[in-house]
Amino acid sequence: MADCIVCGAEVTDDDQNNFRWFHSDGKWYRFEDIGCRNRFIGNPERYLNPEEAEAS
Repeated sequence: MADCIVCGAEVTDDDQNNFRWFHSDGKWYRFEDIGCRNRFIGNPERYLNPEEAEAS
């Protein structure tokens, strides 16, 4: 179980339709839905390094 890096929702392993995978920088990330996945793909630094993204 993990939290969606975009919206913070809990993502579980029991229903594979509830999350999508995206590989970035050698890591796998799980998302609540395809919308969260797309937002992440559009701007991964915003979610991976939020402090740095806000400063710029």
